Amino acid sequence: MRTRLLSEVNALRIASGLAVLLGVLGGLLAARKPSDALLVCLVLAGVFALAVLGDRAFPWAIVIVSVIPWYPFIATSAEPPIVRQKVLCAAIAAAPLAPWLWSLALGGRRTRPSRGALLLGLLFASLALLIYETLGSVSALINSGVVGFLFIGVAFLCARRFGEGRGWPAAAFVGLVGLALMGADAYVRAPSNRVGYFVGYPITYGALVVGLLPLALLFAYRRSRLLAGVLVAGSAALLILSESRSSWVAASGLLIIAVILQARAGNFKALGAVSAILVVLTVLILGTGSLHHIIEQKLSSKIQSTQSVTHRVWSYGYAVETIGHEPFFGAGAPGFSALESANKTSIGAIDNGYLSISVDMGLVGLLAAFVPIAVALRALGRCLRLGATPPFELALALGIVGMAIVTIFYDSFYWAQIDLLLGAMGGVLSTRVAGIVRGRGATPPRRRVRSRARAHSPGPRRRLRAGALG
Repeated sequence: MRTRLLSEVNALRIASGLAVLLGVLGGLLAARKPSDALLVCLVLAGVFALAVLGDRAFPWAIVIVSVIPWYPFIATSAEPPIVRQKVLCAAIAAAPLAPWLWSLALGGRRTRPSRGALLLGLLFASLALLIYETLGSVSALINSGVVGFLFIGVAFLCARRFGEGRGWPAAAFVGLVGLALMGADAYVRAPSNRVGYFVGYPITYGALVVGLLPLALLFAYRRSRLLAGVLVAGSAALLILSESRSSWVAASGLLIIAVILQARAGNFKALGAVSAILVVLTVLILGTGSLHHIIEQKLSSKIQSTQSVTHRVWSYGYAVETIGHEPFFGAGAPGFSALESANKTSIGAIDNGYLSISVDMGLVGLLAAFVPIAVALRALGRCLRLGATPPFELALALGIVGMAIVTIFYDSFYWAQIDLLLGAMGGVLSTRVAGIVRGRGATPPRRRVRSRARAHSPGPRRRLRAGALG
């Protein structure tokens, strides 16, 4: 009777809450504010997704925010986002924080305390204070470049609570398919333009494809080898249409790393699968005249551009000289190097993300941004040393390294979508590196403390003993 009464009371509360929210939504619509009504709908959808997905909500939130077309769909150069900066920054902040706060409210500790994580949090908090002191106001911090850089650390720390890694392969697969569909639509609408401006810039598009591809390939391969082959071919087509040569370099680097690790582990079956994929791609490229023509047009015609080479030479010279004057904290604000490049050249960026962040935030800022990449390199080194090939850990590490290779040619640290993936994937991987052992995959981290109800409930022996005493 009491249970039935409580369920009726809870149902009444839920119905009342929904009625209030629907009333607010109706009022906003009546006031002719569709943007606010849309925001309320998104909040309701987010709360519902958190309740349904649980821990899987974290990777889905990260991937969805990373692949949403925040910028004009068809363009010929980088343009401002189609939404206000505060909306974009709010979405960037909500992606890691909302699932983390929801999980935190449910109680229980997921990972052991880490001094390194504490130091990383203090480091990014100090960098946030430095940026605030340099810019002089909170409103100046509401910028996707600034928020994206700071949320490398926030996403990393939040992701450590979700070390089991559930949902990442599926989310990456759906995200990559979404990028493919949007890219195909953009190419059909404007065949002469580069594909990828809807996520900010074609190189950003290529970096996202490279970052999501290993996890998406893991999801596809576990279901069908044919699906995995189609996914690889489609991803290659996306990189071709984006004309992102740095992404091709990254994809080639990932392939070399994967071959070395599989050969070290003696996994000749996986090496055969990689060889088969390469043969299929080569036959498609050379055997299909139209595809060969597209590749030649997209990748070969602009390689000899002297402007790009000249700007890269200037970027390296300017960055080295500037870092020599302010080596530790740099200019103290993200975006300084981009403004200087725009004032002195016709390109508003330095062609190296590591040099760009060193000019803006010094070597301290570079150290902070490099943490997820260092975790991935440590995981790959451990796999190489032990001859282990854990699929999930390798997929995370290869995705991070792929985006890190693109950063050698591009200011990736100021694109929030790449920052979220870097931080989140690095945080999950940091809890699993120690579990990589020889000849086996990594073991997921165990929860350190059980939930309160379970911790205080008597075990079977206690119940038996209590019954005997009674």
